[in-house]
Amino acid sequence: MKPFTFLAPRGLDEAVAMLGEHGPDARVIAGGQSLLLAMKERLARPSALVSVAGVAGLRDWTYSESGQLDIGAATTYAELAEAALRGWHAEIAAVAGNLADRPVRTMGTLGGALCQADPRFDMPALAVGVGAEVDTVSADGVRTRSADELFRPEGGTVLGPGEILTRVRYPAADAYRAVAFEKFRYRQFDAALVSVVCAVRPDGSLRLAVGAVRPRPVLVSATDPAGIADEVLPAAEATTRLRAYQRELIAVLARRAIDRVNDDARS
Repeated sequence: MKPFTFLAPRGLDEAVAMLGEHGPDARVIAGGQSLLLAMKERLARPSALVSVAGVAGLRDWTYSESGQLDIGAATTYAELAEAALRGWHAEIAAVAGNLADRPVRTMGTLGGALCQADPRFDMPALAVGVGAEVDTVSADGVRTRSADELFRPEGGTVLGPGEILTRVRYPAADAYRAVAFEKFRYRQFDAALVSVVCAVRPDGSLRLAVGAVRPRPVLVSATDPAGIADEVLPAAEATTRLRAYQRELIAVLARRAIDRVNDDARS
């Protein structure tokens, strides 16, 4: 691991200033579950780490007057899993409590998962699937994007040097009658091989997204399992055993998610 400077700002303004001072080779860290591993493997070589784990206001969750769920980016999976969330927001807590292992859930953060942008991770797929928004702050001020806009088609995020993800906002509880997240993984603590998010709107229409198959989560227009598989991974591209298996899984998980949201919406 390359030597680096570790910085612990007390507030966001100080964190932004530190990132500017140390230039494009500085990185933001919260839980560090993905970044530290990349550094150990020399896939990432930051000159400085700016920790936002102790920055006030980034490790909480609240409901706005409009009913949106607003979660601080440094909130850990374990904290989310134990949160008393209402309506379909309870699916966020369920997803947080069913990923990786206990040490990762204790240290890993919501914002870290989104910034890492690994397509196999659960939280990016869920955020895109339900139409969440993210706030970032930099020397240029505060900016809001949809989660779908956050991820590049070729992988990674659109965040620039010195830009810090601060909040994730999920639509209000009445935006969807139900939400289901389904995934397949080889072993209990593995990342997903395929994941599917299905949300049913008040008018009965569906919003669907598929994760872990493309470099970023994919919103789909099809609403039947076979059509979703064709849209995300056409048969012509399923030329290996793994890709053919993923194609089958997309249809299976989509059916499971659609059935579950319809059952939940009726109950």
